[in-house]
Amino acid sequence: MATKFPRNVDKDMVRWAHAWAAAASQTYETIESISIPESPATEAGRRDAMTMVLVDAVRNVARGAESSFGQGSELIRRFNEAHPQLKNLRDRFEHYEDYVRGTGVAQREGRERGGTPLELDTAGIEISASSGGGLEGHLVCIAVIERDSNGQPTKVTYEAPSKTITAAARQLARDLVEAAGMLDEHHLDRCEICADPRNL
Repeated sequence: MATKFPRNVDKDMVRWAHAWAAAASQTYETIESISIPESPATEAGRRDAMTMVLVDAVRNVARGAESSFGQGSELIRRFNEAHPQLKNLRDRFEHYEDYVRGTGVAQREGRERGGTPLELDTAGIEISASSGGGLEGHLVCIAVIERDSNGQPTKVTYEAPSKTITAAARQLARDLVEAAGMLDEHHLDRCEICADPRNL
């Protein structure tokens, strides 16, 4: 059964999301091109920094999709099921200063905005590990001290695999363009993202 979409899709929003997918692609290429053999720590640090930018770009593709077709749409459901940590990861990057101090939403008692924050002995969020060269591209692991379902502090690790999330953003952008009725031969001829979204 074909997925049904709203008839009055905001095509400007679809274009905006598509532009963020292009930004994600460019950022991924930058991550992969960083090579400093004489200083592996500097190389990893620069790749980590660019991965933070990548996560934000990918999240903006998803936001454009949500705005265009609704949070409950099939496109968004599939994307979120395939990448359940992405929104949480982006939120922690976006509100990094709160998570360092223990005042992030997931760190407050009952996860309420006005709830009691965590009392921390160390920073509440950190890049715990990173590695490159694997099948998923550069991989950044972010460790965050959050409250669990019982309100107790626990360390949660979020992963940002650069190649995997870039390919997902490109596929989501292509799906958006197609669902909006904007995917034609002219677009496919000039857009490498939509022509082959998984080719990175």
